[in-house]
Amino acid sequence: MGMQHNSSPSSAVSGGCSVASLESRELRDDDYTDHLSVSERAKYMNLPSQNRKGEWLAGRLSAKYLFLSRLEQSQGTQVEQWSPTLSKLSSAALRAFSPWMYQQVEVVTKGGKPGLAWCGQARPESVSFSHSSSVSCASIALGTPTAIDLETTGARVDAFYRNTFTEAERSWAAREADGDATKANWFFTLLWTMKESALKLGWLNSLWNLPRIEIAGLPGAKNLGPLWYGKTAGNDFAVFTVSVIEHCRVMQVRVAVTGTRNFILTVMNPSGGVVK
Repeated sequence: MGMQHNSSPSSAVSGGCSVASLESRELRDDDYTDHLSVSERAKYMNLPSQNRKGEWLAGRLSAKYLFLSRLEQSQGTQVEQWSPTLSKLSSAALRAFSPWMYQQVEVVTKGGKPGLAWCGQARPESVSFSHSSSVSCASIALGTPTAIDLETTGARVDAFYRNTFTEAERSWAAREADGDATKANWFFTLLWTMKESALKLGWLNSLWNLPRIEIAGLPGAKNLGPLWYGKTAGNDFAVFTVSVIEHCRVMQVRVAVTGTRNFILTVMNPSGGVVK
Protein backbone atom coordinates (compact mmCIF):
# COMPACT_ATOMS: atom_id res chain seq x y z
CA MET A 1 0.00 0.00 0.00
CA GLY A 2 1.50 3.30 -1.06
CA MET A 3 1.68 6.44 1.00
CA GLN A 4 -0.09 9.27 -0.80
CA HIS A 5 1.22 12.83 -0.63
CA ASN A 6 0.09 16.19 -1.92
CA SER A 7 3.64 17.57 -1.89
CA SER A 8 6.12 17.77 -4.75
CA PRO A 9 9.90 17.18 -4.88
CA SER A 10 10.50 20.92 -4.99
CA SER A 11 9.25 21.17 -1.41
CA ALA A 12 11.88 18.75 -0.14
CA VAL A 13 14.25 21.45 1.09
CA SER A 14 13.91 23.74 4.08
CA GLY A 15 16.23 25.43 6.49
CA GLY A 16 15.23 22.94 9.18
CA CYS A 17 14.29 19.29 8.70
CA SER A 18 13.67 17.76 5.27
CA VAL A 19 11.91 14.41 4.86
CA ALA A 20 11.46 12.39 1.68
CA SER A 21 9.67 9.14 0.93
CA LEU A 22 10.24 6.72 -1.91
CA GLU A 23 8.38 3.54 -2.78
CA SER A 24 10.63 0.61 -3.60
CA ARG A 25 8.52 -0.21 -6.66
CA GLU A 26 9.83 3.02 -8.20
CA LEU A 27 13.25 1.34 -8.41
CA ARG A 28 12.24 -1.84 -10.24
CA ASP A 29 12.94 -0.73 -13.81
CA ASP A 30 16.52 0.51 -13.33
CA ASP A 31 19.73 -0.60 -11.66
CA TYR A 32 20.61 2.00 -9.03
CA THR A 33 23.71 0.32 -7.67
CA ASP A 34 25.79 2.91 -9.56
CA HIS A 35 24.25 5.50 -7.19
CA LEU A 36 26.01 3.82 -4.24
CA SER A 37 29.54 4.10 -2.93
CA VAL A 38 31.76 1.02 -2.99
CA SER A 39 31.06 0.20 0.67
CA GLU A 40 27.32 0.86 0.29
CA ARG A 41 27.21 -1.44 -2.73
CA ALA A 42 28.83 -4.22 -0.71
CA LYS A 43 26.24 -3.80 2.07
CA TYR A 44 23.44 -3.80 -0.46
CA MET A 45 24.60 -7.02 -2.11
CA ASN A 46 24.78 -8.78 1.28
CA LEU A 47 21.18 -8.00 2.25
CA PRO A 48 19.10 -11.18 2.63
CA SER A 49 16.16 -10.58 0.25
CA GLN A 50 14.97 -8.46 -2.65
CA ASN A 51 12.34 -6.82 -0.44
CA ARG A 52 14.96 -5.79 2.10
CA LYS A 53 17.24 -4.58 -0.68
CA GLY A 54 14.43 -2.45 -2.09
CA GLU A 55 13.63 -0.88 1.31
CA TRP A 56 17.29 -0.22 2.09
CA LEU A 57 18.04 1.25 -1.32
CA ALA A 58 14.97 3.49 -1.35
CA GLY A 59 15.94 4.91 2.05
CA ARG A 60 19.54 5.61 1.02
CA LEU A 61 18.54 7.21 -2.26
CA SER A 62 16.04 9.42 -0.40
CA ALA A 63 18.75 10.65 1.98
CA LYS A 64 21.20 11.26 -0.84
CA TYR A 65 18.58 13.17 -2.85
CA LEU A 66 17.77 15.38 0.13
CA PHE A 67 21.42 16.16 0.74
CA LEU A 68 22.08 17.06 -2.89
CA SER A 69 18.96 19.22 -2.95
CA ARG A 70 20.16 21.10 0.11
CA LEU A 71 23.48 21.79 -1.59
CA GLU A 72 21.56 23.71 -4.25
CA GLN A 73 19.60 25.67 -1.66
CA SER A 74 20.92 28.71 0.19
CA GLN A 75 21.60 27.83 3.83
CA GLY A 76 21.24 31.43 4.92
CA THR A 77 17.49 31.27 5.40
CA GLN A 78 16.43 31.27 9.04
CA VAL A 79 13.42 29.22 10.06
CA GLU A 80 11.47 30.90 12.85
CA GLN A 81 9.31 27.91 13.73
CA TRP A 82 10.53 24.33 13.49
CA SER A 83 8.47 22.22 11.15
CA PRO A 84 9.63 19.55 8.70
CA THR A 85 8.86 19.40 5.00
CA LEU A 86 7.81 16.19 3.28
CA SER A 87 8.27 15.23 -0.35
CA LYS A 88 7.33 12.12 -2.29
CA LEU A 89 10.10 11.08 -4.64
CA SER A 90 9.88 9.11 -7.87
CA SER A 91 12.33 7.54 -10.29
CA ALA A 92 11.94 10.67 -12.42
CA ALA A 93 12.82 12.94 -9.48
CA LEU A 94 15.96 10.92 -8.77
CA ARG A 95 17.28 11.79 -12.22
CA ALA A 96 17.80 15.39 -11.10
CA PHE A 97 21.35 14.38 -10.13
CA SER A 98 23.91 12.18 -11.82
CA PRO A 99 24.89 8.75 -10.46
CA TRP A 100 28.39 10.16 -9.76
CA MET A 101 26.90 12.81 -7.43
CA TYR A 102 24.89 10.18 -5.57
CA GLN A 103 28.06 8.13 -5.13
CA GLN A 104 29.77 11.07 -3.40
CA VAL A 105 27.05 11.19 -0.71
CA GLU A 106 27.65 8.21 1.54
CA VAL A 107 25.57 7.01 4.48
CA VAL A 108 28.06 6.03 7.17
CA THR A 109 27.80 4.86 10.77
CA LYS A 110 29.00 7.20 13.52
CA GLY A 111 28.80 5.91 17.08
CA GLY A 112 26.23 3.33 16.08
CA LYS A 113 24.02 5.91 14.36
CA PRO A 114 23.72 6.78 10.67
CA GLY A 115 25.53 9.86 9.41
CA LEU A 116 26.58 11.39 6.10
CA ALA A 117 29.84 11.94 4.29
CA TRP A 118 30.31 14.12 1.20
CA CYS A 119 33.31 13.43 -1.03
CA GLY A 120 34.85 11.45 1.83
CA GLN A 121 34.39 14.19 4.45
CA ALA A 122 32.04 13.76 7.42
CA ARG A 123 29.01 16.05 7.46
CA PRO A 124 27.25 17.60 10.50
CA GLU A 125 23.70 16.79 9.40
CA SER A 126 21.55 14.40 11.37
CA VAL A 127 20.05 11.61 9.25
CA SER A 128 17.34 9.11 10.12
CA PHE A 129 15.57 6.27 8.29
CA SER A 130 12.32 4.36 8.54
CA HIS A 131 10.23 2.09 6.35
CA SER A 132 6.82 0.45 6.39
CA SER A 133 5.41 -1.91 3.77
CA SER A 134 6.91 -0.74 0.48
CA VAL A 135 7.58 2.86 1.55
CA SER A 136 10.96 4.07 2.82
CA CYS A 137 11.60 7.48 4.38
CA ALA A 138 14.72 9.46 5.17
CA SER A 139 15.24 12.77 6.96
CA ILE A 140 18.08 15.27 7.08
CA ALA A 141 18.29 18.02 9.68
CA LEU A 142 20.78 20.57 10.92
CA GLY A 143 21.27 21.36 14.59
CA THR A 144 19.82 19.00 17.17
CA PRO A 145 19.56 15.25 16.41
CA THR A 146 16.34 14.32 14.63
CA ALA A 147 14.64 10.93 14.30
CA ILE A 148 11.74 9.72 12.18
CA ASP A 149 9.45 6.72 12.24
CA LEU A 150 6.87 5.54 9.72
CA GLU A 151 4.28 2.94 10.66
CA THR A 152 1.19 1.37 9.11
CA THR A 153 -1.94 1.69 11.23
CA GLY A 154 -4.07 -1.30 12.12
CA ALA A 155 -5.18 -3.64 14.87
CA ARG A 156 -2.58 -5.71 16.70
CA VAL A 157 -2.70 -8.55 19.21
CA ASP A 158 -3.73 -7.70 22.77
CA ALA A 159 -0.27 -8.50 24.13
CA PHE A 160 1.18 -5.69 22.00
CA TYR A 161 -0.91 -3.08 23.83
CA ARG A 162 -0.30 -4.56 27.28
CA ASN A 163 3.45 -4.92 26.82
CA THR A 164 4.19 -1.71 24.91
CA PHE A 165 2.10 1.05 26.50
CA THR A 166 1.68 2.30 30.03
CA GLU A 167 -1.68 2.51 31.75
CA ALA A 168 -1.72 6.29 31.23
CA GLU A 169 -1.03 5.89 27.51
CA ARG A 170 -3.76 3.28 27.10
CA SER A 171 -6.20 5.56 28.93
CA TRP A 172 -5.29 8.48 26.64
CA ALA A 173 -5.85 6.43 23.48
CA ALA A 174 -9.18 5.06 24.75
CA ARG A 175 -10.40 8.51 25.81
CA GLU A 176 -9.47 10.22 22.55
CA ALA A 177 -10.86 7.37 20.41
CA ASP A 178 -14.21 7.62 22.24
CA GLY A 179 -15.22 4.06 21.43
CA ASP A 180 -14.08 4.09 17.79
CA ALA A 181 -11.80 1.08 17.21
CA THR A 182 -10.26 2.57 14.05
CA LYS A 183 -9.35 5.75 15.90
CA ALA A 184 -7.91 3.73 18.79
CA ASN A 185 -5.64 1.82 16.39
CA TRP A 186 -4.49 5.14 14.93
CA PHE A 187 -3.68 6.67 18.32
CA PHE A 188 -1.81 3.57 19.48
CA THR A 189 0.20 3.60 16.25
CA LEU A 190 1.02 7.27 16.87
CA LEU A 191 2.33 6.36 20.33
CA TRP A 192 4.37 3.57 18.78
CA THR A 193 6.01 5.96 16.28
CA MET A 194 6.93 8.33 19.09
CA LYS A 195 8.51 5.56 21.16
CA GLU A 196 10.44 4.31 18.13
CA SER A 197 11.64 7.86 17.43
CA ALA A 198 12.77 8.25 21.04
CA LEU A 199 14.71 5.00 20.68
CA LYS A 200 16.48 6.35 17.56
CA LEU A 201 17.42 9.50 19.47
CA GLY A 202 19.41 7.28 21.82
CA TRP A 203 16.94 7.42 24.70
CA LEU A 204 17.01 3.64 25.15
CA ASN A 205 19.51 0.93 24.33
CA SER A 206 17.07 -1.65 23.01
CA LEU A 207 13.66 -2.03 21.42
CA TRP A 208 12.74 -4.30 24.33
CA ASN A 209 13.00 -1.32 26.68
CA LEU A 210 10.14 0.61 25.01
CA PRO A 211 7.59 -0.41 27.69
CA ARG A 212 9.77 1.36 30.25
CA ILE A 213 9.15 4.81 28.78
CA GLU A 214 6.00 6.89 28.81
CA ILE A 215 4.92 9.67 26.46
CA ALA A 216 3.26 12.41 28.53
CA GLY A 217 1.58 15.70 27.66
CA LEU A 218 -0.10 14.29 24.55
CA PRO A 219 -2.44 16.52 22.52
CA GLY A 220 -6.16 15.92 22.16
CA ALA A 221 -7.92 14.33 19.20
CA LYS A 222 -9.11 17.71 17.91
CA ASN A 223 -5.49 18.64 17.19
CA LEU A 224 -4.90 15.42 15.26
CA GLY A 225 -8.27 14.89 13.56
CA PRO A 226 -7.29 16.22 10.11
CA LEU A 227 -4.58 13.56 10.01
CA TRP A 228 -6.33 10.39 11.08
CA TYR A 229 -9.18 10.73 8.60
CA GLY A 230 -7.10 12.19 5.76
CA LYS A 231 -6.39 10.48 2.44
CA THR A 232 -3.13 12.24 1.63
CA ALA A 233 -0.09 13.19 3.69
CA GLY A 234 1.66 16.48 3.12
CA ASN A 235 3.35 19.39 4.81
CA ASP A 236 0.47 20.13 7.17
CA PHE A 237 2.27 18.65 10.16
CA ALA A 238 0.72 18.76 13.61
CA VAL A 239 3.54 20.13 15.77
CA PHE A 240 3.55 19.82 19.55
CA THR A 241 5.82 19.18 22.54
CA VAL A 242 5.66 16.11 24.77
CA SER A 243 7.73 14.61 27.57
CA VAL A 244 9.50 11.26 27.28
CA ILE A 245 9.69 9.78 30.77
CA GLU A 246 11.71 6.85 32.08
CA HIS A 247 11.71 6.50 35.85
CA CYS A 248 13.33 9.73 37.08
CA ARG A 249 14.52 10.90 33.67
CA VAL A 250 12.47 13.32 31.59
CA MET A 251 13.30 14.59 28.11
CA GLN A 252 11.27 17.33 26.43
CA VAL A 253 10.92 16.70 22.69
CA ARG A 254 9.31 18.41 19.74
CA VAL A 255 7.12 16.20 17.62
CA ALA A 256 5.78 16.77 14.12
CA VAL A 257 3.19 14.33 12.78
CA THR A 258 1.60 13.86 9.39
CA GLY A 259 -0.19 10.92 7.85
CA THR A 260 -3.41 9.36 6.66
CA ARG A 261 -5.85 6.77 7.98
CA ASN A 262 -3.31 4.13 6.93
CA PHE A 263 0.10 5.63 7.67
CA ILE A 264 1.65 7.80 10.36
CA LEU A 265 4.97 9.62 9.96
CA THR A 266 6.51 11.11 13.11
CA VAL A 267 9.51 13.43 13.27
CA MET A 268 11.09 14.10 16.68
CA ASN A 269 13.96 16.09 18.12
CA PRO A 270 14.92 17.23 21.63
CA SER A 271 13.70 20.65 22.68
CA GLY A 272 15.79 20.69 25.85
CA GLY A 273 18.17 18.60 27.91
CA VAL A 274 17.40 15.61 30.05
CA VAL A 275 15.99 16.41 33.47
CA LYS A 276 17.00 13.91 36.16
